[in-house]
Amino acid sequence: MRLPAHGANPHRLYEAMQMNMPSLYIDFSVNVNPMQYEYILTEQQWLRWMSEYPEERSESLQTMIAERERVARGHVFVGNGAAQCIYLLAEQFAGQHIGIIEPTFTEYRRACEAYGCTVHSFMLDEHWQPPIEQIIESLPSLHALFVCHPNNPTGTIWPKETMYALLKAANDEGVYVIVDEAFYDFWLDGYSVSSFLHTFDRLIVLRSLTKMYRLAGVRLGYVLAHEHVVKKLTEKQPPWSVNTIAQQIGKQLLNDEAFVERTKTYIASERKRIFSQFTELGYRYSPSVVNFYMLHDETMTLFPFLLQHGIVARHTFNFQGLDGKYVRFAVRTKEENDRLLLCLRRWNK
Repeated sequence: MRLPAHGANPHRLYEAMQMNMPSLYIDFSVNVNPMQYEYILTEQQWLRWMSEYPEERSESLQTMIAERERVARGHVFVGNGAAQCIYLLAEQFAGQHIGIIEPTFTEYRRACEAYGCTVHSFMLDEHWQPPIEQIIESLPSLHALFVCHPNNPTGTIWPKETMYALLKAANDEGVYVIVDEAFYDFWLDGYSVSSFLHTFDRLIVLRSLTKMYRLAGVRLGYVLAHEHVVKKLTEKQPPWSVNTIAQQIGKQLLNDEAFVERTKTYIASERKRIFSQFTELGYRYSPSVVNFYMLHDETMTLFPFLLQHGIVARHTFNFQGLDGKYVRFAVRTKEENDRLLLCLRRWNK
């Protein structure tokens, strides 16, 4: 049985599980914003953008991001989704020793192995915290370290002091640290490591616009890093990688902070509501701060049970250390979350 490597593919999932797909289902495997962004665009704009060549290196969008993040434009790289950024970064460290704090987003490992890197895994503990002392002791043998924060699939975070200690130790050893903040925008009152860019010149911050703005089909992500990193990424990126529609939508989105704040508030409130019910039902869940979370499923029977009832969750068989004993869910609308809770009550009887 070969399950899809990512969420958002329910037809393929039901086929792999050899199960009949119900006519009605809810896809909880897609961890994007449940709130719909209202794009104010005319048909003429779409048609014009489709016929125009994009800026070769997304220069206008680069400038807007730089102003928003308070860095020079030369510290910004815009990519065709965060995935392109990950693979271009992995190429920079081809054949070298790379650390990955796991369980985490599987594309870091796939990208590094594709470029012949030797991957060193550091496992989160039972509280989903990193083995900082072990990582720091291993830094002399590494060239780079991938960190997902907030982490996917757990949705968990570390104290700022812990992150700073790791970044400082890595910087002292000359090790690059790539911090993927694809879900940072969902974290109410959270911190970003981008504030440390002026302190550590080997820090690389990865961001995505896909999750917050439901742009999975458009593909738009960016990197914040020192100029020598951005220069190398740019040299390897094909021209016109980011299409005109993605660039234009990105420029519109960056001006709408109110939508992000509304989303953060909703996600935090709804997450608190459903977590309280998980506690009452006796479910173990990851203490997520973002728009997804995991439920423990030691028997590995919850996942197929939910599929039978039209609830498509994200399996964890391909996450290091999870081995399918957890199931990941997105925070969706109240009505959809209530549908999930109803199924969980049935399974828990």
